[in-house]
Amino acid sequence: MVDKPIRVAIFARVSTQEQVVEGTSLDYQADQLTAYCEAQGWEVAGKYVDPGFTGKDGERPGLKRVLRDAGLGLFDKVIVFKLDRLARNLRLMLEIEDKLKSKGVSLHSVKESLDTSSAIGRTVFQVLGLTSEWERDAIIERTRSGRIQRYKEGRWAGGKPPYGYSYNKDTKKLVINETEARVVRKIFEKYNSGSSLGAVADMLNRDKVKPRYETGKGWRPTAIRQVLINPLYKGMQIVNRHLHISDIRKVDMSKAITISVPAVVSERTWEQAQKHLDNHKRIRPMRDEQWLLQGLITCGLCGLSYQVLKQSSYRYYKCRGKLKIRHLDGSPKCANKNLKAKCLEEAVWSRIEEIVNDPNKLQPMIEETIKDLKIREEELQASLLPINKRLGEIANQKSRLSDEFVIKNMNPDKFKKLQSDLDKEETRLRSLQSDIDPEQMTELETTQSMLRLWESQLNAMGWNPENEDGSMVKLAERPHKLALNIIGLGDKGLTDTLGFPATKREILDKLQVKVIVFPDRAEVKAVFPIAPIDFGQKCTSTLGEGELDLIGGLRPP
Repeated sequence: MVDKPIRVAIFARVSTQEQVVEGTSLDYQADQLTAYCEAQGWEVAGKYVDPGFTGKDGERPGLKRVLRDAGLGLFDKVIVFKLDRLARNLRLMLEIEDKLKSKGVSLHSVKESLDTSSAIGRTVFQVLGLTSEWERDAIIERTRSGRIQRYKEGRWAGGKPPYGYSYNKDTKKLVINETEARVVRKIFEKYNSGSSLGAVADMLNRDKVKPRYETGKGWRPTAIRQVLINPLYKGMQIVNRHLHISDIRKVDMSKAITISVPAVVSERTWEQAQKHLDNHKRIRPMRDEQWLLQGLITCGLCGLSYQVLKQSSYRYYKCRGKLKIRHLDGSPKCANKNLKAKCLEEAVWSRIEEIVNDPNKLQPMIEETIKDLKIREEELQASLLPINKRLGEIANQKSRLSDEFVIKNMNPDKFKKLQSDLDKEETRLRSLQSDIDPEQMTELETTQSMLRLWESQLNAMGWNPENEDGSMVKLAERPHKLALNIIGLGDKGLTDTLGFPATKREILDKLQVKVIVFPDRAEVKAVFPIAPIDFGQKCTSTLGEGELDLIGGLRPP
């Protein structure tokens, strides 16, 4: 009898910074691991990659697929080039290895020459993981300390200089870039004289003033505001607070490290701009409108996405190719009309309801829901079942021990010793059981309940042999009504509980719906074929043609 070859899953990861470094690319790792498996006589059952993800991230798509497929029994080992390809901190590394072990899958690292299928390999794995985490933390700490020390000495510590400044290699400090500094002074001057953020941005775009990055599409009001609130331009830079510039006023200045830089504007000018900003703050009201297709619509003429627009009580979707900011070079605006939101959303959703009402299309969705629930059930049981199983074994051992004491006249001292050992083990396990999060038990029970629900719905889809052409089709009265009722509740929080999309938007995302708009129609793309939407004059509109920056904020064209 020939032994079955060991099935191996190859796993590779590179962070964004590492992709250009020789020896760590995905292709290099995959080639090395494949050759290693061939030399060992192992069968490569699959390849999993996480390109551009940090090793601290436990929600990486490639890693999640590995853990899922491990539970399905698709392979016996997961092989990595180095342990740090798997994870960059000990907690996550041990968590991943423990999940693999619970599914009967071991971990193998080529560089460190270890395999967790043995007790020694698992111990070495834990030690190396701890060393890797310590080394990473030490590097981060040294880098941070060195950067802050350079800042304290008044030197620039690296990175692209802010707009309005250049880096002097000789002094290692920032100096004023006069060309850009004139733009900054113009921004403060115009804003302090009464111009709005939008008016200042329009002035710069009209004068064809280029922003720092050539890929930028001109100046926007948000960029103008970021210049105005930055204390850098009055000569003070905050260097030890890593936050977005829009949150700069939230800095606790008692703990901030600041360095002096050449001032582009006077402190009086800067403070005047802050007062102006405070006096013109607008609190936008909360909006409860649901933009069902936001982010799902693309223009078939110019290829840009559609944004949402509200004018009075009417809602629209508008092509971004119609915005002035997209055509600073004088090119013509997109000719696609605005779309009435309610009309388009109803047209798209009516087609989605047809999918949910079609048993042959609803069935795979329910099957996928059942599959996801089973995976979740296995993950929850992995931490709960071993304790319950061992407690059951102890109960059986106690029963057998009593029988032997009575029937076989076991030595009383031996009986007491064995019974004491079992009692201690039972007490220890009961203690572990009491430490289990009650919510985890509740989630397991809920998951199992939902699993039974969807399995019963799948079984309810009986065959109907009375089709006109003699073919057999599924009856789905119960399942499709249940699905539509769930979606109709519109409660996003139910999705995790039920394992099925509980809102219209989530069902659109599950079906991978995309809408491509042309002047006369909208083509709807999804995992199932969907009929196009013919507009006529029904869904298009010439209203709301003014420029806008945010929902409800119209500017004159």
